[in-house]
Amino acid sequence: MRSLNFAVALAALLACNGEPGTTETTGGSGTATATTTTTGTTASTGDLTTTTGGTATGGMTSAPTTSTSTTATTEPATSTSTTGPATSTTEPATTTTSTTGPGTTTEDTGAVDPQCAPATGDYGECAAVLGFAFDGTECTLRSGCSCAPDCDKFFPSAAACALSCAAADHCNPDKFDGAGLAKPPITQGTHCDGVYMCPGADPELKQAYQTIFPLLTCEPGDFPCSENGEHCMGLLAGTLGPEEWAKMCAASLLPNSGPFICTVFGP
Repeated sequence: MRSLNFAVALAALLACNGEPGTTETTGGSGTATATTTTTGTTASTGDLTTTTGGTATGGMTSAPTTSTSTTATTEPATSTSTTGPATSTTEPATTTTSTTGPGTTTEDTGAVDPQCAPATGDYGECAAVLGFAFDGTECTLRSGCSCAPDCDKFFPSAAACALSCAAADHCNPDKFDGAGLAKPPITQGTHCDGVYMCPGADPELKQAYQTIFPLLTCEPGDFPCSENGEHCMGLLAGTLGPEEWAKMCAASLLPNSGPFICTVFGP
């Protein structure tokens, strides 16, 4: 009996001084011990939640552990750059030319062919032949020490000078005459049975005529030429159109040329 009372006192003493969370019960002939531990941890850092279920082992129960974590998502910055191709529009300059043949050509820019501008420089006292240049009326042979400052206005032959300057609207229509039924003034559009010219005894002038009038034919005869007994026909019967008029104008720019006679023999 004394031993039993000692055991009860010891159990009561242990119950008063036991560890927190531990309950000991002693009664009768046995001792029962139950230990309960609860651990709960919740971490909330965002939208992702992870839950781990509790586990019971013997007399210990582990409460479910819930862990919440957040994963930050950063969307890539979007940059939109639109660059359209640069557009440059340049309208070409417009020149309107109305051509009716040398002597009647008008151009709205008022431009003048610089090569056929009058060459009026002082080329020196030398006798060297420099070439042909337009003097404002005719293409004349020039001589001197140097072509400066007009070198760009010189041509190698009288025909080359005359053709270029006729194309630049230079003409001497006062050298055109009529014979037979054709009466002056002779203008573009006039009908001729033939256009005649008289080179005389000048072989260089005749050569220039042949360059300008590829169909030039010459034969002995006084009419309409009184010199050298030879007359040449440069144009056949027909109307003086732009092409024919240009040739007559070119011939009129040759030195010592003319007259150029439009002849009409009958109705």
